[in-house]
Amino acid sequence: MKNIFGGIILWAGIVLAILAGWLLIPTTFWQYLFFLRIPVLMGLVLILLPAIAKFALPAMLKNLFVLRGIWQLAFTILGASAAAMCVILVAYTTINNAPARFGVPVLLEIPRGWQYLFATALALPIIIAATDLSQEELEQRRWLGFTGGLLFSAVFLGAFDLAREWLNVHISVDHWLVRIIELVAKNVPNGYLNDLGELDADHINTFAFFLVLLAVYLVAFIVFKPRPIRKKREASALFYVTLLVAIATLFLGSLTFYFDYYRVSVLFFWLLISALMYWFFKVDHFFELKEDSIKNKSTNPQLQDFTAVLNQRLEHQNHDEKTLVVVCASGGGIQASGWTAQVLTGLQDELGTSFTKAIGLISCASGGSVGAMHYLDRFSSKGYPDSDERENIFVSATQDSLDATGWGLAYPDLWRVISLPLFPGIFAKNLEDRGIALETDWQGELKGWENKKRPQKRKSLASWREQILKGEIPIPIFNTTLVEDGNRFLVTPMTFGATSGKKCFNTLYEDYDIDIVTAARLSATFPYISPICRNNQNLKQNYHMADGGYFDNSGFVTSVEWLNDLLGKPQNRNIKRVLILQINPFPKPVPKEQIRGNGGWFMTTIGPLLTLFKVRDPVLTTRNKLEVEMLQEQYPKAQVDIRYYPIHFPDHEMSQKAEVLSFYSEQGEYQPPLSWKLTKKEKQAIHKGWAIIASGKQIQNLKTLWHSEWGMPQPLG
Repeated sequence: MKNIFGGIILWAGIVLAILAGWLLIPTTFWQYLFFLRIPVLMGLVLILLPAIAKFALPAMLKNLFVLRGIWQLAFTILGASAAAMCVILVAYTTINNAPARFGVPVLLEIPRGWQYLFATALALPIIIAATDLSQEELEQRRWLGFTGGLLFSAVFLGAFDLAREWLNVHISVDHWLVRIIELVAKNVPNGYLNDLGELDADHINTFAFFLVLLAVYLVAFIVFKPRPIRKKREASALFYVTLLVAIATLFLGSLTFYFDYYRVSVLFFWLLISALMYWFFKVDHFFELKEDSIKNKSTNPQLQDFTAVLNQRLEHQNHDEKTLVVVCASGGGIQASGWTAQVLTGLQDELGTSFTKAIGLISCASGGSVGAMHYLDRFSSKGYPDSDERENIFVSATQDSLDATGWGLAYPDLWRVISLPLFPGIFAKNLEDRGIALETDWQGELKGWENKKRPQKRKSLASWREQILKGEIPIPIFNTTLVEDGNRFLVTPMTFGATSGKKCFNTLYEDYDIDIVTAARLSATFPYISPICRNNQNLKQNYHMADGGYFDNSGFVTSVEWLNDLLGKPQNRNIKRVLILQINPFPKPVPKEQIRGNGGWFMTTIGPLLTLFKVRDPVLTTRNKLEVEMLQEQYPKAQVDIRYYPIHFPDHEMSQKAEVLSFYSEQGEYQPPLSWKLTKKEKQAIHKGWAIIASGKQIQNLKTLWHSEWGMPQPLG
């Protein structure tokens, strides 16, 4: 009862405080707060984003502030300065002209020189956070980047002043801009034109700023356009975020100043136009299908004959009893990509090439698909990657791709949102959205694309199909989810379930081919980082493809189904040993001793999404173990020796025993990023994490199984 009474008092106090604030603060303040809602909101974004990224959502946003070079830092400082200046300029213009346009009292007089001081204060949080979080990447060079950023900002402001002076001289009463305002304002140009019929100086300043910002926007579009090459010029994703803040402030701030006079909701008006544009022009996101040299793949017996493929793959095992390895690579952003590449190359070092050559299938989802793609890309005709390729695999699998995504978001995707649906196809051909920009970035990391002048032909499912039939690489399966019916979709060169109705690439697109970067992207369509998309051929089965993690984030279901079907056929009774390897990029989930249970508003709004994310690993771990036990019961050890080895990223206890604590906090927490960027320390953590696993009991037991019990060859050297 005492707690209830205290709660009532607290509730009454909060209500009274809000009511008192409403009654005591002058009405003029609330009016101006409404008119200034866009610059106020955008200003809060600039101030709060670093804190949110560092403390509230580090896994999602922290690495946004980690920059890879001095030029990235310089352009980020320019972007932050431009965004802050835009917020102050729009706010200043609204405050000065609101009395004339809306008939409200004058709020206050702000000297023009204070604009720069306020803009500096708004830009500082992002600049300080980016400089601080990038110190490990840039070391002492960050001061060069900081100096370059200040220089760029000074040039930007100088160009703004020159444009402002030029427009003040050339815009007269009869200028075309004045005529447009008179026409669009329906003969009510209050707040735009002064008593002499001239465009107000504040609006001239805003127009001048728009011209200079447009120049920066166009230069960045051309200079930093994603290209399929290594070591390319890239602005940081944070630069594009600040650019979007500046554009949103200028675009929405100008619209609200105009439409508030007519009591029209800008949000409703914009959503209506955007929806109509999407509907009339049938705007969507697409992936490219190409003509395949083989037609009717769904009925091609060669592509359904897994026995022949495995015999070819395992022919180096010169005895009747074969050993098969099935790999399941879980999702989890770039952390999953790097951990998948590290584990698979590391196991080749520990167990020898006999392990790699025994891999018959790799089923992967989301980030694991990206790591598997780079792993298979470096295979030689000998059936495994050469030793000098293993570091290249890891470098490619952990290469930053967030910046390319930022470019796609700031250009083709933005054009769609602001109702310019034809622009991406005209001005960004072959880079029509952030998903294709991401593919382009990955393409530059594949083997043979180091040469800018003579890159190799793009690898596709068809080219991998040839290697599979020769036994040079395992069968890859990129697990994807179909949005329309929620089913699993298997993007793979082979044909799965042609008679059972299971949807795979060859049954749905039997006359078409697809690039492997596109296949990986479809499986790794991480929510909002890359868009859900459909094929560009407008075929009858025109599904939208989403991340494979929605259905099964481990790739395990596909592997077990395929394995169960394979072992049930008499012609495959020569497979006597099966190793199911599950690669999980995160530590094994451990129940916490104390759960504080804080939440309230947070759990009401974010709780459902948080539950969806958190439930995956514990559920998958338990389910996978049960399914293996069922498979082992179905095929007794005397018939087929089936072993299951899950390899998780090491937990805090394991790192303590190995005296490797650098990637865990003092509280025992390790939060790898879920985006497409890793820091140097996080890449080192993957290497150190594998060193812990490789020296531990699990891998020692695996070595004993592989070499002593199963009699597989020892590593050479």
